[in-house]
Amino acid sequence: MSSYGDGAGQSDLIVCSAADREYFPLLRDSVGSIRALRPDVPIGVFDIGLAADQCEWLASQTVRIVRPGWDLDFPGRDKAPDVLKAEFARPFLPRHYPGYRMYFWLDADAWLQDWRVVELYCRAAGTDKLAIVPEIDRAYKRHYKRPKLFGWNLGWKNYRHAFGWRIADRLGRNPTVNCGVLALHADAPHWAAWQRVLAKVLQRTHFTPAGQTAMNYVVYAERLPVNLLPSYCNWMPGDATPAFDTKRGLFVEPYAPHEVIGVMHLAGAEQKDLTFRLNRLDGGTIDTSLRYAATRDLCAHARAA
Repeated sequence: MSSYGDGAGQSDLIVCSAADREYFPLLRDSVGSIRALRPDVPIGVFDIGLAADQCEWLASQTVRIVRPGWDLDFPGRDKAPDVLKAEFARPFLPRHYPGYRMYFWLDADAWLQDWRVVELYCRAAGTDKLAIVPEIDRAYKRHYKRPKLFGWNLGWKNYRHAFGWRIADRLGRNPTVNCGVLALHADAPHWAAWQRVLAKVLQRTHFTPAGQTAMNYVVYAERLPVNLLPSYCNWMPGDATPAFDTKRGLFVEPYAPHEVIGVMHLAGAEQKDLTFRLNRLDGGTIDTSLRYAATRDLCAHARAA
């Protein structure tokens, strides 16, 4: 298998995402971050309600646009919001974008800072493993809060919603593997398992993280092979504000050894427009948005200093 990193074999890899017109500014940042690092890597986007001019911009970036339908049948499908089409289409990426060996999913509210993390995902996935990041880190504030009553955290609630109380009690205390960023080979067994479990969930209910909840079941209940990557591969600043390395002009982990954050994931409504106060490795603080476009001048000036 190619390294997916140095130009050789780049057609083996496709980076995929999804957005509607409201999410397009985030998607534009995400695509811009990819193109700044790898101008020629294939990109696919699920169009779940983009405007015509937004599609034109994506076309100018050689993005392959697919407007997904419903890949699965379920009760109430005719009244379900279009945004769920992207959530439920992810397990069918090889169907929508055939001909690739490796699929790298990047949520529209996430952006790339370091291409090496994509290479790490692809190596970790190999041909038969899911490469993904659990929502755990020594810096994340969620781990230092008082436990939820009876362990009824968000993951537990999602399992209960999707599978019922028994599964929730069995799996709900496991850390959620975040499907906003993942890599999976076309031949991996997870696709069929993900499709099957999601189809079962949708006969019971449909909700926004149903696809992620189904994949968590595949990982923890069916125990398909997985490589759990460190949190700098999918960093959530809502849980821990990163630090800023002024010498390199890069966002890094807040604790030593200050690993470079490969993917910045602005998950959660508040994080997308929040101004963060970051500690600088050379001392002092800096206030900034963590949107990709908003950080370009900051990073460029730091590198030029």
